[in-house]
Amino acid sequence: MGIFTKWIESLDYEYEILKTCTRHKSPRSTCTSCVDACPLEAISIEKGVPVINGSKCNECGKCIAACPVQAVAGIFPKRSVVQNQLIVRNKDIPAGKELLIYYKKGIRSIICEDEELCEEWQNAIDEANEILQQLGEQPFKVIFRKVNRAEEKYTRRELLFSWKKESQSLLREMAPAKWRFNQNDLDVSKYYPEHQFSEITLDIDKCVLCKACQALCNKKCFTITEEAFLIDAHRCTACRLCQDICPEKALTVTEKVMLKNPVSYPVYTKVCKKCDKNFETLHEHDEICVSCKKRKKFALL
Repeated sequence: MGIFTKWIESLDYEYEILKTCTRHKSPRSTCTSCVDACPLEAISIEKGVPVINGSKCNECGKCIAACPVQAVAGIFPKRSVVQNQLIVRNKDIPAGKELLIYYKKGIRSIICEDEELCEEWQNAIDEANEILQQLGEQPFKVIFRKVNRAEEKYTRRELLFSWKKESQSLLREMAPAKWRFNQNDLDVSKYYPEHQFSEITLDIDKCVLCKACQALCNKKCFTITEEAFLIDAHRCTACRLCQDICPEKALTVTEKVMLKNPVSYPVYTKVCKKCDKNFETLHEHDEICVSCKKRKKFALL
C-alpha cells in the first residue's frame, strides 16, 4: 500500500444520515433499521428522523449494512481475506446481507481460528446460508484453522467497493472527499438480478391510483401509466415506505426470496356518471370516480 493511500486511509469521516432516508422523505415512515442495528445505541429518532451521536459511534458499519435504502454514509469496516476466504474477526461481525454480496464477489469459505464460532457470527452465516439455499446456491463452508499472518491480505473494502489500482489517479475521485462512501454497493438486488427479496402485494379494491408510491419509492418499484400499474419488486429492499405512506393502506411488503416476478394490473380510463370527468381505475366496471364516491360517503355521515 503506497504512502498516499495510507494517508487516505487515515482520514476520518463521521457517519451521517442522507436525505434519501425514508424518514426524511416522509413523516409517515416507520423504518427503524439503523436504530435497531446499532449495538451502542448511537442512533436515535429525533423529531421524526434518525440522528447519529458521534461520541458513541465506533463506525462498526452495522447501520450502513442494515439501511434498506443505503441512506447511511460512512467508511465501511475492513475485512480480512486469504485466498478468497473470509477470516473471522469477532469484533467485526458482518450482516447476513453483507455475506450474500461477498458470496457474489467469489467468497465461498469462512476461516475461524478458534475452536468454534461465536453466536453472532454463527447467526450471520446461518442467515446467509438460509437465503443461499432459497436461491439454489451452495452454502458458505466454515473452515477451522490457524491463519499464517504472512498469507493474510487486507482487502481495503475491495470486496464491496472495487477500489481502483494505485497506479490510477485517486485525486480525480477526491472531489468531494467522500469518494469512499459507496454505501450503494450494499444493494443486494444488484448482485442477484434473477431474484427478488421482497414481495409487494396490491389490494386493487383499496387502491385509488393516487401515485404516491411511485413518487416516493427510492428503488423505482412502481410504474403507473394510462395503461397499467406495474410493480417490479426485484428492486425492493423492504424499506416499507410505500406501505407506510399509502393513504388507502392498499400496499403490503413482505420479505421473501423468490424468482423475479413483475406484476402488472390493467388501468382503465372511465367517465364518471356523477361529474362527467375522466378518471382512472383498476376496476373495469367502475362508473363513479373516487372524489364523487367520497362526497357521497360524507353526505351519508
